[in-house]
Amino acid sequence: MQTVGMIANLLIVVGYVLVPFLWLPYLPLTRPVLLSGVGFFFTCAMTHVAMAFGFEHTTWMVLNHIAQAAFVLFFVVGFAQLLRRAKTYRAWLRGDPLPGDRPGRSPT
Repeated sequence: MQTVGMIANLLIVVGYVLVPFLWLPYLPLTRPVLLSGVGFFFTCAMTHVAMAFGFEHTTWMVLNHIAQAAFVLFFVVGFAQLLRRAKTYRAWLRGDPLPGDRPGRSPT
């Protein structure tokens, strides 16, 4: 059963390592948000490497998790801001009223 856990964790590592190469390049991310996403997925992969080889409770893993917490917060908050900005831009293109707009505004 231990071998199955190791194999499962290593397959999860492969998945986490592939995300920055296969998904993140296609998202409209700023460089800081992109790098925080790469950092998050890399630290996730390192967590599963440690789990595969039984090093879950080392000082290195505690530091990895601290970095992972910082990366995920920056990635999620930064990506949310980008999505809000895109939503506002799409509304502007449609000519929808934006907060603070005067009536009769034209998008051109």
